[in-house]
Amino acid sequence: MSNYKLDLPQALVNHKIYLVFHVSLLRPFHESDNASFPDQTQPELYDFGLNNKHKWFINKIIGHCHLNNGQLEFEVHWSLGNTTWEPTANCAHLTALNQYLELYSGQNICFLRQCSYPSKKR
Repeated sequence: MSNYKLDLPQALVNHKIYLVFHVSLLRPFHESDNASFPDQTQPELYDFGLNNKHKWFINKIIGHCHLNNGQLEFEVHWSLGNTTWEPTANCAHLTALNQYLELYSGQNICFLRQCSYPSKKR
């Protein structure tokens, strides 16, 4: 036999997924690991505290700025490609913030507040 037919759940069959494949198209499954495929992590889910069906994923934090009132905001790059400025309180628990701080030799948010970077006016 040179063809294989997939046994899929009816929900997938209803989406008209092609079920028959020639043996030459099939490959053994090997679970990927970080050594073979680095930086293949899933984006981090961000909960806005809203009661809706939308899910927001963060790719990374790409910058920070000081506001005129002394507060700190972070520039967040979202998985859909847009970028927004978020207050520290919204970012404090994110893994993306820890990764961003590693760029500053593992410093903390207090260190960023002391740095003299251009301010964003509000």
